[in-house]
Amino acid sequence: MALTEEQLLSAGARSGLIEPAMVERLRLEARRQRLPLLAMVQAHYRFPLSALYRAVAEQAGHAYVDLTSLSEDLEALKKLPASLLRRKQLLPANDGDKAMLVLSDPFDRAAIDMVQRLLGRPLPLAMADPSQLRLRIERALAGKAAAPETDSAEDDTDLVALLDTIIREAYLHRASDIHLLTEIHGLRVRLRVDGKLRDYPVEAGVGAAAALISRVKVLAGLDIAEQRQPQDGGFSYRLAPPIDRSFNIRVATAPIRLGERVTMRLLGQESSALTLVDLGMLETDLRYFREAINKPYGMILLTGPTGSGKSTTLCAALEEINRPDINIMTVENPIEYVIDGVSQIQTGPKVGFASALRSFLRHDPDVLMVGEIRDQETADVAVKAAMTGHRVFSTLHTNNAVSAVTRLVDIGCEPFLIGSTLTAVIAQRLVRRLCAHCRRPRPASAEEREALATEQERVEIYQPVGCAVCQGTGFRGRLGLFETLWFDDNLARLVARGSEEEVLEARAGQRLRFMWEDGCQKVRLGLTTLDEVRDVAVYKTHATLEMN
Repeated sequence: MALTEEQLLSAGARSGLIEPAMVERLRLEARRQRLPLLAMVQAHYRFPLSALYRAVAEQAGHAYVDLTSLSEDLEALKKLPASLLRRKQLLPANDGDKAMLVLSDPFDRAAIDMVQRLLGRPLPLAMADPSQLRLRIERALAGKAAAPETDSAEDDTDLVALLDTIIREAYLHRASDIHLLTEIHGLRVRLRVDGKLRDYPVEAGVGAAAALISRVKVLAGLDIAEQRQPQDGGFSYRLAPPIDRSFNIRVATAPIRLGERVTMRLLGQESSALTLVDLGMLETDLRYFREAINKPYGMILLTGPTGSGKSTTLCAALEEINRPDINIMTVENPIEYVIDGVSQIQTGPKVGFASALRSFLRHDPDVLMVGEIRDQETADVAVKAAMTGHRVFSTLHTNNAVSAVTRLVDIGCEPFLIGSTLTAVIAQRLVRRLCAHCRRPRPASAEEREALATEQERVEIYQPVGCAVCQGTGFRGRLGLFETLWFDDNLARLVARGSEEEVLEARAGQRLRFMWEDGCQKVRLGLTTLDEVRDVAVYKTHATLEMN
């Protein structure tokens, strides 16, 4: 039995997930547009329905569980009528040796009492995602938790509605990627939220999975007959009101053991709120970065692995300097963020980075952004453009800031050209941001104080807890960790002489700030955790340089 709309909204308001005044305004808008109020609230605040159920669990004092980590209590299932379990949405389950009754409505005392009478013992209550619970109940009752779906079930699947639901839920979960895989039991959907993959429950067999993947390939302009070779494509998708948003989706396919898998990246979801302040740069780095992007000429490089937020940082920088009196042109693959007033070109079979950049120089540009420097020709044109009075922004794939200089030399650029054009190099990674609503302070241990390079006897840091706002993870959103190298005349001369990376690091002084140092400061500020920093940064500080 499902909770009422008002019960869910009331719990959401008490947990801080929604604001009562905003709900009333959304109620009027929902009546005007003849749309469900819950859908309006979800679209406005951008969270899945499960967040409200988690809020109810918090208010009722019950655990909120992930059913993928639990097993059905088979003995209890034999004693309970299937009609009761389906109608009331109840599932007896085990978490290791701990038994519990998982449900979607903890206030239905009649159903709870009936289950406990039939079992002859009370069970602690827990809540779960209602859609996940419904699927798990059906699989448990049918005895096919790992069995393939029947052909009839596959034929009845509405592929258009299923794909729309998956993309909508990915948007509401704030996911960056959607993974569609064909497995032995059918379709498996995974969403990458804040850098971590999580399963999204769907009911679709092997045949339906193959059909859904074919639909995605058709939308992306790919060859549905080719299933043995990887393919890349993309398409634009619009979610219907109340979300009413359009964005581009980049699609990649690959053959796997049981068919194909598809990875879809949702591009440009946050372009309207893209600012430098939101990136997570600390005050000093932010001031230096703003000085660098406002210089009349020079080259700024962002480095890091795929998915580290380089393009987002560059686009935020372009938004910062975008004015009617400046001609900004970009060449990207793909175009992730659409920026008003900026000429953006996407590379393809007939247009490469180097050729597009060379063409840009004949269009009277002030600022050029190159999506990636990957060969000698692109690097040469970019460096020479920076020398001739243009601001050039681009990205490289290197592990740290100083190695960007070595990488450019390896590509084929002359050291004296690099030294005279580079303004800044920023290496970055993404870490999860602690949920400000539920994070909990605690004293740092001796080991943590040593890692933070502090001599204070008492240092307070924060740890994740989990609540409805962050959907139980303890983290909400991501922020960047930055290793920054700000060039001055001394550094430029060292680069022009072809100095080694170790020499540049030793002589840079305060113009170089290591990623570990930036991460530790953000740990002390309560923005993230030390474990998150350890996942992406190596221990390296100016003190360790002096010791070596």
